[in-house]
Amino acid sequence: MPKVTINGRTVEVEAGTNLVDAAIKVGVQIPHYCYHPRLSVVGQCRMCLVKIDGMPKLQAGCSTQVMKDGMVVHTDVPEVEEAQRGMMEFFLINHPLDCPICDQAGECGLQDYSFKHGVAYSRFQYEDKRTYPGRERIPLGANVLLNMNRCIQCTRCVRFTEEVAGTGELGFFNRGARAEIGTFPGKELNNPLATCVVDVCPVGALTSTRFRFAERVWYLDKKPSICTGCEVGCNITMEHRRGDIKRYKPRFNVEVNDYWMCDYGRSTFERYKLTPRLTAPRLRAAGSNGNGHGYTFTSWQTALDTVHRRIQEAEGQGEIAILGSGFLTCEEAYLFAKLAEGAGTAQRPVPVDLGPEWKIPRHQRPPIKGREQAPNRRGAELAGLGGSAEDLLLGDAASRCAVLIVADSDFGQAAYSAEAVAKLRQAKFLVVFGWADSPLAQAADVALPVAHHGEKDGTFVNVEYRVQRFERAFPPPGQTRPAVEALGDLLSRFEEGWSNLTPGKVFDRLAGEIPAFAGLHWHDLPATGAALNVSGAAHNLSDQAAEAASEASS
Repeated sequence: MPKVTINGRTVEVEAGTNLVDAAIKVGVQIPHYCYHPRLSVVGQCRMCLVKIDGMPKLQAGCSTQVMKDGMVVHTDVPEVEEAQRGMMEFFLINHPLDCPICDQAGECGLQDYSFKHGVAYSRFQYEDKRTYPGRERIPLGANVLLNMNRCIQCTRCVRFTEEVAGTGELGFFNRGARAEIGTFPGKELNNPLATCVVDVCPVGALTSTRFRFAERVWYLDKKPSICTGCEVGCNITMEHRRGDIKRYKPRFNVEVNDYWMCDYGRSTFERYKLTPRLTAPRLRAAGSNGNGHGYTFTSWQTALDTVHRRIQEAEGQGEIAILGSGFLTCEEAYLFAKLAEGAGTAQRPVPVDLGPEWKIPRHQRPPIKGREQAPNRRGAELAGLGGSAEDLLLGDAASRCAVLIVADSDFGQAAYSAEAVAKLRQAKFLVVFGWADSPLAQAADVALPVAHHGEKDGTFVNVEYRVQRFERAFPPPGQTRPAVEALGDLLSRFEEGWSNLTPGKVFDRLAGEIPAFAGLHWHDLPATGAALNVSGAAHNLSDQAAEAASEASS
């Protein structure tokens, strides 16, 4: 591979690597607006001009490739710095002075580069600025708004819709100083990846209707996480303020979702705001009709003691069943499977709902696709759950249960269906874990509040059987506990050695027992995840089971 020297630092790169990417490898940032690693190179903004030994003029770093040894590049010489100041002056000539009210403030490339590469004055008369009257707050589609006065015409959004989304709704209209971005006649920006144009926009020209004016970005706490919208497992950054999630943004993972995520996935955190929250354990009073009335709040110890006692008393009174969920982490599913083994039951299905097929493009690879509206059905099955939920959700299997344990009060649409809840309520004793105070949780004899995925650590297994780890973004409210802790306490009532569990301890334990996870360790999981050792036959059987479970839950 050829070597290139940038500001005195030498690095070896693959032939064909452009100077912007090569500079990153030695810790040098070459400023740029129009360049993006997954979009075609247009050399339009001219911010990335650099000096190359042996060349008489400055060259655009984005369109200059390292092809052979010996290239020497300078980004910190006077002529480069003068060119950068000149370009910044051109960009700011017509740009409105509205940073205090702009939604992009705090994460704006124009702000950052104006401080680093610009000057503190302008030679241009303010009254002569070019404006686009009536081209502010223009809805390009349901999720994206355009403010043309802020656009620097980098064309990233146009190239994204053409080259990545493949839908081509956006284009450049008019010429010269009056050129502007817009949708073609009769089209709207409504493709499934539409909000990605907001991510690639380096200024405040394109903003998200979902996040617009929701919060100043410098107040947001950010944590790497995994989207729960489907089984693709897009890597995201969960951005919140004091536990109030404000938005999901895609996080780069070349193995899964590259730089992108779909608009549906971005919306999935909204259910945490819209659905009532279960925040304390509660018991249903004897004689209550199971419609959410007649329950009392209690302690975790009392609630778990009650569940333990009813499981022990179930022998001879009926069956025991556990209804799993595709929203469980691998660690939670493993503990529920251990509870099922201890209770001697083989009934432990994982129902999932199916939705539209979501496609996430990937660089030089086929797109990754998902239909299941849950992130971890495969991981739950590998951890020991699985089977058909049809008899429980549509038949009379629940009526034969002395104890029915539902692992998630928000496992799917059936948790909100009066008919499905009535079927499950036929069990003599109904236990429901979950974060949502859904109709199913309100019908339970014991409702146990556990954390949702933003409030816990864990792993998910995606559609390609890649296990990925995520971390807690903020603590759960009230008496809510991570399910791993609660299940550890419950299992310790049956057998010693299950108390004081952490997700890391559980993952290492399941990796020692389950062949697909063999050789993996919690603290050694790569940032991009790890491919599991699962045979093709297991893939097919797992997907067939998911189809059956989906039909039952719907």
